[in-house]
This record gives sequence, structure tokens and C-alpha cells, in this order.
Amino acid sequence: MGIAALASELLELATKLHRLIPPRPGETQKVEQLRERRFRELLKHAAAKSPFYQRRFAGLDLETCALSDLPVLTKAEMMANLDDVFTDRALKRVDLENFMADHANIGVYYQGKYAPCHTSGSQGQPAIVVQDKHAIFTSFAAQFARGNKIKRRFLPHIGRLVNPARMVVITQRPGFYPSSTFFNYFPRVARPYIEVQQLSVFDPPDEIARRLNEFQPTFITGYTSSLEYLAREEETGKLQLKAGGKLEQMNSMSEPLPEATAARLEKTFGVHVTNSYSMAECMALSCGCPVRRGSHLNTDLAILEVVDSEYRPVPPGTPGSKVLVTNLYNLVQPIIRYEIDDIVTMSPEPCGCGNALPLVASVAGRAKDQLWIEMDGRVRDLPIYVFLAALDGDPNIGEHQVLQTGLNAFRLCAAPQPGKTLSAEHIKSLVQDSLQAEGLGGVIDLEIEIVDRILPDNAGKVRRAKNLFGPPPSEIPPNAERVIA
Repeated sequence: MGIAALASELLELATKLHRLIPPRPGETQKVEQLRERRFRELLKHAAAKSPFYQRRFAGLDLETCALSDLPVLTKAEMMANLDDVFTDRALKRVDLENFMADHANIGVYYQGKYAPCHTSGSQGQPAIVVQDKHAIFTSFAAQFARGNKIKRRFLPHIGRLVNPARMVVITQRPGFYPSSTFFNYFPRVARPYIEVQQLSVFDPPDEIARRLNEFQPTFITGYTSSLEYLAREEETGKLQLKAGGKLEQMNSMSEPLPEATAARLEKTFGVHVTNSYSMAECMALSCGCPVRRGSHLNTDLAILEVVDSEYRPVPPGTPGSKVLVTNLYNLVQPIIRYEIDDIVTMSPEPCGCGNALPLVASVAGRAKDQLWIEMDGRVRDLPIYVFLAALDGDPNIGEHQVLQTGLNAFRLCAAPQPGKTLSAEHIKSLVQDSLQAEGLGGVIDLEIEIVDRILPDNAGKVRRAKNLFGPPPSEIPPNAERVIA
């Protein structure tokens, strides 16, 4: 990248950071006006550039229509019409799938300008989401302007070239899933101001502890189960992060953060633990509050409708049955009133931190049963992502469910998309390859069952992971160490 391009990116990032400083009380009208302008621009751009939305918005006055006048978009509908959804007519689903199938492309912009990713399919069929560089910069700037305490380290200040912030990310190994994508496309112009280390939940525990002790991060983000593991290591003295005095904040993502877990983490490390609510379809949907529990909805970047089962809005303080998400900053793949089966509760009161943006008080419906294995005399959580990463390799899968049926025994139920067929042997091979890549080859007894559909539970939701066997043993042999990888 040339000097002129780097200068342009630095200016864009600095400008976005400045504009995304959290609004204070009294500035809400300005935010609402900005949201309305972006909403109308999104509708007109989608109708002009996307054949799918041209058909969808036919007969609507896009200058005056209400949000509720627009039809709801499902994941299945978006994926069935993906080529027509894109506003860049050169984008094709098959080309994107081929691009993401090659892990040598991780961190590489498709056609030099697009960052693709695929969802895990934790609530059903996986989806492909494409953003351009400007959208990636927006997501990045929103997180570091509003979601944590190290935002000032991104200002072009010469002192930070000497003493940059240090971030550790504990997820899976790099891939095209959303949380990895965010860091795969970490803006080059920000790298002098922050050092990033990526660790896998399947790295050896001793290796994780050693690297963290040496690195002494300023900020840690990871799955809740990963942060719980770090707390146990800190309590035993294997980790020395609190004593190091560098850690400023931790962030939980992708898994629920129970209050008891958050309290334990904060007591152990002496720092605030944030939790953010977002998804691949809208990575900048919210930012975890750096003062209290919950996350602030970025209403200038997205619209979140919390609705009941009939798509009627529910008031703050009342859990909805689902949400509808409209992404206001991704013009390449318009996502408008996109349905997600999350049970979200908005806070009826303003947040005490002073940020005027609405507060997402709680998110339910994504919690998974704890899956676990015994390996080398130790009990380990088994993140469902090791299955999901494999299932993305078969585009004919419509739905799935992972069941723990015994000690290190699992059954994966898969239902095909309409008109498609599935091969149990092929799916099993994909999962075994994924397990092997994570150092779990030969550990799991896996059964694949092809079914017509995955039935919902009594609450009307399909649980993508269920433990039919039971919790981990309460007593571990004295010479065995209980760890969560």
C-alpha cells in the first residue's frame, strides 16, 4: 500500500473515530436525524442497484414509507436470492464460496475491496455476508470509539508508536467466521497504535498462559468460556495479569455472559467486563458499555426492532420473541428488517454511564448447552464452533443440531435445504477434518443423522446444541486438571 493510500485510510479512520464519540444527553435529536438520512439513502441505493430490492420495494414511496411498511427479510430468503441482493453486480455467491474455501485468502480483500465472511449457522442455515473496506472501518471505529477504554490509543499520537496498546483475541483459529473476520481485516493504519495477538481456544493451556504472561495485554476479548478459563488460571497463579497491572478491560462475545460469571471475572482481574451484542450481518450493531453491564445500540449505524412473534414492537423492559435488524452502513449487501430469533430486552431507563444511546439490557435465546469432553485426564468445554466451522463446507445443509449423547459421544442431526440431499459420510468427513485441525482427532465418537427437519422446543426455538448426557463430572481425579480450552 502506497503512502497516499495509507494517509487516506488514516484520515478515514481518525474521522470515523471522532464522529463516533458516544453522544451525550441532549444530542439524541442529531443522532435520530442522521439515522433517518442514512435509512433513506439505504432504501434508495438498494432499490437502484439491487434487483432483489427493486422487486421488493415496487410501489413503495421510499421517501416517506415507514419502517414497518417494508417486508421482513429471512436468512433463507436472502441466501436464495443472494446474487440479486448484492448492489455490485459483479459479486456472485459461487465465486465468494470458492474464495472462502481457500484459507490462503484469510485477510485478503476479495477483488481488492470486499471482506466476505460466513456465519456459523448457530441458529440454522449459514449466511454469507460481504462488506467493503468502508464498512469494516466503520465497525472497527465504532468498537474502539464506544466500546472500550483504549479508544484514545488510536489517535495519531506519536507516543503510542513507542507504547502501543496490546490486545489478545481468544476465539477459534483464523477463518472466515465473523469474529475472526473483524481482526483479519484489522486496518493497517491502526497497527502502529495497537498490537494484536490471536489465540485459539484449542491452544494448549500452558501455551496460552505463557504467551499471556509475556505479552501482558491491555485488552482481552473472547468467548465467555475462554474468559472463565483465564479466571481459573489466574486464581491458581499460572496467569499473572492482575499483578502485571497492564490489563484495562475484558470483553465477552458470541456466548451469554451470566452475571455471576461477570462478577467472578471482575473480582479475579480487577477490571470491567463488557459484553456486546452483534452478528455478522451487522457487526457494529452495539458496543459493550465500558461502565455497566449491557451494550449500547448504535442507532446511527443500525436499527434494531424488538418484536413479538407477530412482528409487533414490544416496549423496553419487555423481552421480545425476535429482532429485526437493519444495517445502515453496508451498502454492498443491503440487510433491511432482517429476522433473527434472539430474545432481546431493551432497558427502559437511560444508562448511568452518560451515553445517550439506548441500552440492550439482556440477550437470551443464544445460550447453548455445555458440551464437554474428557481428554488426557482433563475435562474440557467443547465449543460448538468446531462443528459449525465444518458445516459451512456443505451448502446443502439447511438446519442442524448437535447432541451430546455420552462421554465424548455426539450425534449431529442435519436437515437439507429444500430440494437438496445430504450425505452423512460427507458431513462426517467435514467434521472429522475440523476436529483434526483443532487437535481433537480420534477423541470424539461421532454419529451423523440425516433428518427432514429440526423440531423446536416448547418455547418455539430450535436449540442448536443440547446435552443429553449430563454436566461434567463434579469430581476429577486428584492428578487431573480441569480446564476449559
